[in-house]
Amino acid sequence: MSGRIAVGVSGNGSNLRALVAAAGRGSLGGEVVVVFADRPCPGLDWATDLGIETVLVPGGDDETLGGTLASVAPDVIVLAGYLRLIGPAVLAAFAGRILNVHPSLLPSFPGLHGIRDALAAGVAVTGVTVHLVDATLDGGPIVAQEAVPVLPGDDEASLLERIHPVEHRLLPAAVAALLAGALTVPDGARRALLDTAVADAHVPVPRRALLSVSDKSGLAELARGLVTRGWELVSTGGTARALREAGLPVTDVAAVTGFPEMLDGRVKTLHPRVHAGLLADRRRADHREALLAAGIAPFDLVVVNLYPFAAAARRPGLAFDDLVEEIDIGGPSMVRAAAKNHASVAIVTSPARYGSILDALDEHGEVPLGLRSALAVEAFRHTAAYDARIAAELPGRMRAAGVPLPAEPGLPTSDDPYPPSLTISMEKVDTLRYGENPHQPAARYRRTDREPRPAEGPFASGEPPLQGKALSYNNVLDASAAASLARLMRGPAVVIVKHTNPCGAAERPTLLEAWGAALAGDPVSAYGGVVAITGAVDRALAQRLVSIFLEVVVAPAFDEGAREVLAGKSSLRLVVDASLGSGAVAAAADPLGSFRTAGGAVLVTAPDTLPDDSAEWTCTTSRRPTDAELRDLDLAWRLCRGVVSNAILLVRGGMLVGLGSGQVSRVDACRGAVDKARQFQGEAGASGAVAASDAFFPFADGPRVLLDAGVTAIVQPGGSMRDAEVLADVEAAGAAMLVTGTRHFRH
Repeated sequence: MSGRIAVGVSGNGSNLRALVAAAGRGSLGGEVVVVFADRPCPGLDWATDLGIETVLVPGGDDETLGGTLASVAPDVIVLAGYLRLIGPAVLAAFAGRILNVHPSLLPSFPGLHGIRDALAAGVAVTGVTVHLVDATLDGGPIVAQEAVPVLPGDDEASLLERIHPVEHRLLPAAVAALLAGALTVPDGARRALLDTAVADAHVPVPRRALLSVSDKSGLAELARGLVTRGWELVSTGGTARALREAGLPVTDVAAVTGFPEMLDGRVKTLHPRVHAGLLADRRRADHREALLAAGIAPFDLVVVNLYPFAAAARRPGLAFDDLVEEIDIGGPSMVRAAAKNHASVAIVTSPARYGSILDALDEHGEVPLGLRSALAVEAFRHTAAYDARIAAELPGRMRAAGVPLPAEPGLPTSDDPYPPSLTISMEKVDTLRYGENPHQPAARYRRTDREPRPAEGPFASGEPPLQGKALSYNNVLDASAAASLARLMRGPAVVIVKHTNPCGAAERPTLLEAWGAALAGDPVSAYGGVVAITGAVDRALAQRLVSIFLEVVVAPAFDEGAREVLAGKSSLRLVVDASLGSGAVAAAADPLGSFRTAGGAVLVTAPDTLPDDSAEWTCTTSRRPTDAELRDLDLAWRLCRGVVSNAILLVRGGMLVGLGSGQVSRVDACRGAVDKARQFQGEAGASGAVAASDAFFPFADGPRVLLDAGVTAIVQPGGSMRDAEVLADVEAAGAAMLVTGTRHFRH
């Protein structure tokens, strides 16, 4: 259907512009073919500039106007601020086809001064009426009405400013209904009836996008693409301003709802005219007709990203109430509504999707169901992650603000840090080639429900390696294990890890010396290993590193010379972990910091990252360790927490010389550590070394293996029923033993 529309104006022609814009978007079912005026006016000039045929009929002479309109043969005549009464000739020729828009709720305040008269009468509510024109003054059958509140302090200009957007919405809809033949007037009725079935069949459905974004990257490009494709843009506050600054036409949400923003912007889009347009299932005739009956246009596309709560939480010194204001309410409501109704609406929550939306419109003329469905799933994940971040942040902020929280699980006032329901949001960093083995799929994620913490390692932020192939599943595990141990080292130090266990580790005056000593601990296992270094890698150290095959090197920095050398090993991954060598120690372990799956369960615990204080250890033997032994015992104890249980470590002279790990009995772990020391330390083997055990010795057989091999001092948690037997053997050997009272199992 392509109806012909004639529009009468006498002033600026704002309703004319709204009609032409609606026609341009294809939502009228017709086009403006002529604009007539009773006097020279800006509206007539604007139409002339646009190339629309214009006619000036001085004084609105009835015969002249009738003849002019007859020659144009319009299907509908619209009086859009036309300040003349229509005479009998025009009324007779176009009976039932002339619409007028009036700035009041007729029959109240008819005539030229509807706004002025409403203000003078002191009414609390006025509005807009669109009616069919007959011989009475503003008295023809009413087609549509909508109330507009009169606010304290309103004058004609401010009230008109709020009335105009309502006119611009109601008038095009009435014109479309009249052109579609969907309006009927029963004999003697004062109100026209809308046949919703006819309207559903024949009134064009406008293509509308609702945009409300905090991240405005790519917004103007998307919006411009939509406008050029005939879409209407509806937007809120800051987004609307950004679109206007880009020179794009935009309809304010307040113009759609007929209600201004309130409560400092807390209430903007929470309105039936928005959410009915989002939630109407347009596959259903009853939903479509309900929208038509209510004068609500549906939305095809919703583009929303939420208030940046996480960024606000990072802002130093932000008051609790100010942080709460950064919790988005209307945004998630729109996202969820559109996502639920993805059968009819496309929901976009990321600027990365803008290009695919425009491409889909060009290829399909719409966003196809498959893409809408994928976007809906993405949207629900987006709001879930957003809520998870808020839920994780608020308890601590509430306590800091002095909120008297009850001592309930998961709240900082409780001894139980684990809430009844726990949601952890994560963002995918990359899809890995495979998992622990080639037949297992895998991906790497990072947590987004809270800020990264130094003790979590180099992968909390999702930064890619400086160079090298993509990280594998096992690379990430090994590099994380190496970095975790390196954070426990003191001064220049190197840790070499294989299968998450340290095969070499050393503390030395320089990194070069530390590398040499760490490599000497087990040069065979170091092949294909992962290295963590506590200081910046320079050219000299890089030249040593490339002497063997390594998978990953983790360090706080790599200088230019090192990068030049390491670039020769193009597959070698270089990972930056600024926490290495910084001396930073976590004040407390996050009780939600470690997750593991187990037979369908998920185990949550605080990671074993808090340092031990060797000054609190107890010497149970008559001989105390020497200073050199104490230093080695301290290093061995720090390293043992990074070894799979059962774990026995041998350290001599500030380097790891023997390791027994992952054994099902502690005596086997002791034998393994001694054998490793003999394999790579020559005749000295374990002689003069110290030993650390991650848990107590259940029997004296393990310590005997160590003592017989020449171990001179042992550190262990203690607490076994046979501690006295163990102590007796250590005493008999003239060795020293320290008891920590702390266990470091790693399963």
